[in-house]
Amino acid sequence: MVHEWVGKEIKFPADVQCCILGKDTVSTICTDLFQKEYKVMLYVDSSGCSDCRLRLSQWKYLINEADGLFQDKVGFVFFFQPKDMQEMIYLFQQNEYDYPVFIDKNNAINRLNHFSQEMKYQCFLLDKDNKVLVIGNPVLNPQIWELYKERIERST
Repeated sequence: MVHEWVGKEIKFPADVQCCILGKDTVSTICTDLFQKEYKVMLYVDSSGCSDCRLRLSQWKYLINEADGLFQDKVGFVFFFQPKDMQEMIYLFQQNEYDYPVFIDKNNAINRLNHFSQEMKYQCFLLDKDNKVLVIGNPVLNPQIWELYKERIERST
């Protein structure tokens, strides 16, 4: 699975709603994420427990750590396909998760890229050209987060 994805370009749909805390946001905030030298891209489909799958408090921690270590070189690009939008908004508010996210109601990003059904293979470290450098979900496995950081540090 890993070898299949490393080096592959992730394609992003142009017409997906970007929001913060469930509210539409200024498009420049969202487009700036795609201009970063590195991107952590997470895809979360509508299956299973949203709170269990999102782990927003852990992501907040990783985002803050990346901001401290890499000063604005890493963008976090999260694509959610919510089963229940109200539940998703509640989770954002409950976790005080005020980072931009993309609400992909039509699952467009998955149709473009054909992601694995396994959660651990739905997260990627991408370069500036959206090519996969590392695959794996760092909130599910802290060793993956170490791989992400090592890969970014090698080129800074």
